[in-house]
Amino acid sequence: MFQLKRVLAAFVFLCGFAANLPAQSIYATLTGVVTDPSEALVAAATVRLKDERSGSLRETVTNSQGYYTFASVPVGTYELTVEAPGFGTYQETGVALGGGERRNINVTLKLAGTAESVVIVGTLEMLTTVDSGEKSTTLNAKQLLNFVQVGSNAAEFIKIMPGFGIQNGTSNAANFNGQTIGINANGNAGSQSPLNNAYAYNGLPGNTLDITADGAHVSDPGCNCDTPVNPNADMIAEFKITMSNFSAENQKGPAVISSVAKSGGRDYHGSGFLYARDYRFAANDWLNNATKVPRPQNKYYYPGFTFGGPLVIPRTGFNRSREKLFFFTGYEYFYQVLDTGLLRASVPTDGMRQGNFSPTELAKMGAITASGGPPGQINARNAALYPGGIIPATAIDSSMQALMNLYPKPNSDPNATGGYNWTDDLLFNQNNHQ
Repeated sequence: MFQLKRVLAAFVFLCGFAANLPAQSIYATLTGVVTDPSEALVAAATVRLKDERSGSLRETVTNSQGYYTFASVPVGTYELTVEAPGFGTYQETGVALGGGERRNINVTLKLAGTAESVVIVGTLEMLTTVDSGEKSTTLNAKQLLNFVQVGSNAAEFIKIMPGFGIQNGTSNAANFNGQTIGINANGNAGSQSPLNNAYAYNGLPGNTLDITADGAHVSDPGCNCDTPVNPNADMIAEFKITMSNFSAENQKGPAVISSVAKSGGRDYHGSGFLYARDYRFAANDWLNNATKVPRPQNKYYYPGFTFGGPLVIPRTGFNRSREKLFFFTGYEYFYQVLDTGLLRASVPTDGMRQGNFSPTELAKMGAITASGGPPGQINARNAALYPGGIIPATAIDSSMQALMNLYPKPNSDPNATGGYNWTDDLLFNQNNHQ
């Protein structure tokens, strides 16, 4: 019995500890004060908050100071209703609440009969926060679907957010262009192009950017770079960038990118989609045209669907009103055939593989280093040991020779490729689903 009590006590402690762990909020908070026309506080007024999509209803009453609050409100558009004996009904529709938002709506009730009411329609969907120093920008579901994307990853919307600029890579190309989903985010083999390092915001380093989905961190914790979750714009309710003066629940930063998934409503809704891009309909790169290389044969096909609604158990009364429990799900498949683009390198010639490092063979290698000589240039000591750059077969280590033969053989004239004796253009698949 004593051992059981210890286990229960430990369990309660862990639950209490977990409940106090910091986490990014994906829910909104709505507060306000109810007064009459003389600005006197109205106590015990009934305040209702109804989700316009699902019909779910929350209700509270004002305290002695006329204050009301609704906490942990999911992202959505709501209808606010306030009633009190001796006053007309106040109703405001189209109250849009976003993830982590703290909105204050004060209500003034008018003296009227029970049949009279005040209705406010057409509230702005986007409001500037005036009761917080937070600097943020939010895109809702309607805006996300109206913006044109190159691919299907919602992270592409970062490039239109204020304060963000795209960084260029070493090949004078954008580190992130939205085409490819996965670690090869710019389509070049072996280049991870992490999203965090693809954008500069307010002049700060990219690796200080935090990315969350539904309040959970989705950046690779080892490098704070690649994101295993790539939300589709059809699957999220809002996309938000918070850049400064945000609350302590966002423990990382100084910039935070967050997305909140959609939720189901009282009616069943679904969608099907196919994002398709094929190299046959794309122009070739300028560098490829200059070096007579065909256009990259990239292919991107992203089929998927979404579906959501009320959770109803047939032949039972469970959730018959469709106002209690809802679901939303989505699926997307990434079919990606990626072209590495033009790969150029200086590889050992056939003569070098046999120990011939003469000036003639070095010229065939082609590339010139920063010191002014080819990378295979031998130093003065080796030149004295091996006159003419010829290494005898007895001095060649067979294991090292085998390692050298792992390099591909030359296939190009360095005089025609800018100093490289090997070029290629490879295709590989990078498929995934979520």
